[in-house]
Amino acid sequence: MPHLVANYSANLTELDQQTLLSSVNSALIETDLFSPNDVKSRIFKDDAFLIGMGESQDAYIHLKLYLLSGRTEVQKQNLGKVLLAILEQKAYLPVENQLPLQLCVEVIDMPSEYYFKASV
Repeated sequence: MPHLVANYSANLTELDQQTLLSSVNSALIETDLFSPNDVKSRIFKDDAFLIGMGESQDAYIHLKLYLLSGRTEVQKQNLGKVLLAILEQKAYLPVENQLPLQLCVEVIDMPSEYYFKASV
């Protein structure tokens, strides 16, 4: 734990998925709140999406960070800010994006008593 799920709009055709995942994993590990092998991330391109009524060609990236309960409010706020800063740097876009880009981070508590894990 934690698990990070990234979604992005398909109109971000130049997005480098591996760079984005590496950047967020590094940032999470650097907080010293997690062991490196506990950080798991994945990314999904949303082929079908609609922002508003489709009157503009906006793009988005939405990160969801799932944490086991027990983190303080300050820790969760700092994690959200760290992840948003990574998104704002745009190192995952090799060329300048011409679309309006919405960047979102959501930090989600998961009750530890309902999280189950096995290593086999």
